[in-house]
Amino acid sequence: MSPTTNSPLRHQTPFSVIALVLLSLAVSTGCKLGANRHNSIGCQAYNQGQITTAIAEFNKAIEMDPNDADAIYNLGASYYALGKQTKNLQATQSAEQLYRRTIAIDDQHQEAHRSLAVLLIETGQEQYAFDLINAWKNRYPASTEPVVELAKLYQEYGDNIRAADLLVDALKINPNDVQVLAAMGSVREAQGQATLALDSYARALQVNPKQPQIAAKVASLQNQLAQQAGYNSSTGVNTNTATPAPTRYGSATPYQKF
Repeated sequence: MSPTTNSPLRHQTPFSVIALVLLSLAVSTGCKLGANRHNSIGCQAYNQGQITTAIAEFNKAIEMDPNDADAIYNLGASYYALGKQTKNLQATQSAEQLYRRTIAIDDQHQEAHRSLAVLLIETGQEQYAFDLINAWKNRYPASTEPVVELAKLYQEYGDNIRAADLLVDALKINPNDVQVLAAMGSVREAQGQATLALDSYARALQVNPKQPQIAAKVASLQNQLAQQAGYNSSTGVNTNTATPAPTRYGSATPYQKF
């Protein structure tokens, strides 16, 4: 991705329009289709580093559908990228407002929560970032997405034990959640527990085999374990060699999705 942030923009699946009976419904759906088209064009422009064009397209999508949470989020991500590129405080402030507006429309929008937390961290408001994700988690105790984000925050600040505990609880909610399993693998790697990390990544890959990054993790850890002195493939015993620290949650590349 050309922009300085790797936040994933939200693409929308166009509706399959059948016969519409009510005129009002037809008008509403037509606006939604138009908004989706501008959103898709904006995503393409963003991915090509054309931030100004992306902003214009996302604004057009929002004009057609003021409650399009994905378009609003994408506009915020574009302003965030612009702020990072140009050191423009006003653009960063606009991004924050748009992230909050997205959450107001869609309270379970994972990318908006994550992006807002990153922005708060980068502007020296770490506690507000924790409060944001904690509040989200408390509103949806049966959802794994906020738990994953909170665990990443704790991992970022060196509390891998707390991060692991959160992810263990999340796996009780859904033992086959790919995001949770991948996040657990990352935490176990940070703790130097290569065998446990491999187990988590392998389980994530089993649930969804179409994950090249996870597959690469599995291959790397298998190679690492095979080279460790005293490693026994039947018992899984290893020396728990520590791995490099994970990418910072508030860095220029905080949005690596497995």
